[in-house]
Amino acid sequence: MPGCHVPGSWCEIHHVQEHSRGGPTHTDNGVTLCWHHHRTLDSSGWEIRMDNGLPIVRGPAWWDPARRWRRPRPPLARHRRSRSKPLSAGTFHDRTSAMSVGG
Repeated sequence: MPGCHVPGSWCEIHHVQEHSRGGPTHTDNGVTLCWHHHRTLDSSGWEIRMDNGLPIVRGPAWWDPARRWRRPRPPLARHRRSRSKPLSAGTFHDRTSAMSVGG
């Protein structure tokens, strides 16, 4: 959902066409939603549909008075520290290394 910053790895899979109404359990019919948006989708005014295998969303009138269908923007990449770089002196890779130092 636009503005939701919950990482995809913490999200649930939502059947765009409901499984109980014959929607397939397939990647072409699934999107990731955080717990909150998954539970409130039916009552919040947001709508999701698939367009050539990609999700598009339509917000409630208070968010977009024209109620246009929009393709969500991909999330910004998060910068992570690369494990390929050596760690500085005194920094340990795991607990066993740390515990074995100094007896």
